[in-house]
Formats: sequence, structure tokens, C-alpha cells
Amino acid sequence: MPTLLFYAAFAIGEAACIVYAINIFHSYPWRVRWTERATLVALAVLGVVSAELTRRYWMTPVSEWPPALVAFAAGCCLMALVVLPAATFARARRMRRSGSVEGERRDSLLQDPPESYVGGGRHAWMLRLPGNTSRNLESRDWSVPIAALPEELDGLSILHLTDLHFSRAYSRRYFEAVFAAAADMPADMVCVTGDLIDDPECIEWIEPLLSGLRGPFGRFAILGNHDHHHDVDAIAAAIAAAGYETLDGHVVTTEIQGRRLAIGGTCAPWGPGIPDDAIPHADFSLLLSHTPDLVYKSARQGWDFILAGHNHAGQVRLPVVGPLLMPSLYSRRFEHGFFRVPPALMYVGQGVGCKHPIRYGCHPEIARFTLRCVPPVAPRARIARDRAVVEPIYQES
Repeated sequence: MPTLLFYAAFAIGEAACIVYAINIFHSYPWRVRWTERATLVALAVLGVVSAELTRRYWMTPVSEWPPALVAFAAGCCLMALVVLPAATFARARRMRRSGSVEGERRDSLLQDPPESYVGGGRHAWMLRLPGNTSRNLESRDWSVPIAALPEELDGLSILHLTDLHFSRAYSRRYFEAVFAAAADMPADMVCVTGDLIDDPECIEWIEPLLSGLRGPFGRFAILGNHDHHHDVDAIAAAIAAAGYETLDGHVVTTEIQGRRLAIGGTCAPWGPGIPDDAIPHADFSLLLSHTPDLVYKSARQGWDFILAGHNHAGQVRLPVVGPLLMPSLYSRRFEHGFFRVPPALMYVGQGVGCKHPIRYGCHPEIARFTLRCVPPVAPRARIARDRAVVEPIYQES
């Protein structure tokens, strides 16, 4: 029995190491083929070591194993018995933290038969997998208290869409229904945080779909890493034709109710970042960042509210454990929901589409935020708040 427990711990720990390595590989701005090759190399190396460990497990006493193999097995067991339970506990604890943002969640796209949303593209068959929720769009309405918000901007609303991933795996009708649902959530501003295209044939969808949304105080978009795998100039031109301003590593300002609002956008590390000296003085600042991995740098720069995507909330979420695969330098830390990294508040959206449209325990979403001014924080409370660590103040279980 002890040997079986040892081998089970090794197998679980090795799987966790593989997942973590894949998450890290996919956070770097490598070309797709290099990312895939690095992933395959990692899987191959770990597979060979695993096969050798299995062979020695049955044929050779542990005392006769090479030191390197013993160290690898011990590391995998440590991952399974200590690191993975600790990370799971920390995730559960973060989800229970107080200060949740009030919101309402609604189902959308119920008026059409699900089959009408399946296209004829390469990965369309995935949409027909039993239990796949990739076509079960949810709309979320949030009332977001922000201490830095001037009173004149109280009630400012922002519609957020991210990770559209236009491709022929979905029918165009699916995205038409998504944007119809978004149009039923009117807002002062519209923000799209990247990854619009997975199929170059769908670039022509951008203008007619995005142009249907209204934003009296502005419509803004950024690109994502998947957009950089295609014709970036054509994508940016289609976004501009739809009436949006594409923010690619720069900041614009606008005046609303006599207050100056700074709006920046970046899809770094795949595109240009925003230099510290490029951020103008403003009464309130909003950053569109494709990946949430920039949150620490962005918080140091002083952004008040950050909208991000990229992670798709993991797409497949297991009970208790949560998501496994997530293309982030921080792995599962910023899976989805609200996170506070003083002085910034960040929201990570679950996305609308996927290159590989598989979702279990994770719905696509669109979100609207109504910003609310809150009374000034007392000096002692402000000190305690500023010393706080990264804290998700809302996450869906």
C-alpha cells in the first residue's frame, strides 16, 4: 500500500508539473509553432522520465535509483502532497474573501436552437460534445464601487467584451446573437479587450458586428495574441471602420461631466506596452489589457480600473480544484472575476469564443459595469487597504 500511495502521489505531482509548465510556456510571446513545440518537448521529457520511473518502480528498489531520479520523484510527490493542496486551499480562501461586488447574472441566446450556432470550420465538432457550454452565453451586470471615482462620474457604465475568437467553427449567427445580447445592455462606453480573430476569413465580420454597439462616450478596442497570428493591419482597419479607436500601447483622454478620463490599451507582451511617462494626469484612468499578467506593473503605474481577458477562466473547471490549463505567467492566480492590486481594481472576463471551443463549468460571458463613487476611506483604513496583497473580491465558483 505505501508503494502504491507513493506512485499515485508521483503521478498526480507529475501531472501538476506538466500543467504548470504548459501554463508558463503559453504566457510568453513566442510564435504558435514554438509554443506548441516547447509544450511537446516538455511532455516528451516528462513522459520519458515517467516511463523510466515506472520501470524502476517495478524492477529496482528505490535505494538503488540514481540520485537525479530520486530527486525528481520526491519533487513530484512534494507537488502532489504539499504544493497542490496548498494552492487549492489558497484559491478557496481567496474566493471567500469579503468585499464582493454586487452583480446580476442572466442567461442569453436562449431564443435560437443550439445547433444554429455551430459552423462548418475546423473545430466545429467540439461544439457538439455532450455538456459543452460554449454556446451558453451569460450576461453579467456589475455595480462596482471605486474609491478613486469622482462624484461626477458616478453611474458611468462600461460594456466589456473580450476574446471573441471569430472563426467558422461557430456560425455567424452565434456572434450575431452575442452582439444582439450586448446591444440589450446599453452603456456609456464599449471596450473590447482583444483576440477578435482566429480565422482570417472572419475579419470581414468585425465591422458589421462591432458597429451595432453604441457608446456615447467612446468605443475602444485592443488586439490580442491571436490577432498577432494574422494580418494585424487588416484587423485594426476593420475595428476602425466599425467606429472604434484601437489603443495599441498608447493612451487617450476624454472629458466626461467636466472630469478628465484617461483610457489606455495594450496587448503586451505581444504588442507594445505603455511606458510610464506616457500616462497623462487624469481624474480617473481605465486600462484595457489583454492579459491580466500586467496587473502588477499597471498598478504601479497608477491605473484605477483594469479590464482584461485572455485566460477564458480556464475553459474547463473541475469541482473544488477549479481550472487547470491557463495561459498565464501566474498560472491560476488570475482566473476570472475581480482582483484588487492596490491602487488598481481589475476584472478578468471569461471571454465569448475560443479557438478550441470546449467549455465545461465555464460559460462565455459579456459584462457591463456601472461605476459607483464611494465615500473617502479613513486614514487608518486607507493604510490597511494599501498594504493589502492581491485579493480577488469576487470569483464565481
